[in-house]
Amino acid sequence: MKFRIILPLLLVLLTMTGCDPQINIAGAYFPAWLLSGLIGLMAFWILHLVFLRTKMIPFFIPIPLFYAALYIALTCGCWLLFFAAQ
Repeated sequence: MKFRIILPLLLVLLTMTGCDPQINIAGAYFPAWLLSGLIGLMAFWILHLVFLRTKMIPFFIPIPLFYAALYIALTCGCWLLFFAAQ
């Protein structure tokens, strides 16, 4: 019974693997999610420096959870801003 539900979903996911936009950097093609992750990491680093300078870090109670959520939000936001419309 579950096989009838999982199989079409698996087939859809397998056909969507080729839908990732490619970026040409110096003649080599890179997936757009890789560039989004790097931009998100740079934005995360800048915000971390802002948090250090303004002494806001003690207010972030679960610091690893906050930083992980911040990085994911910045990366997904970059993806939506630059690559989702392609």
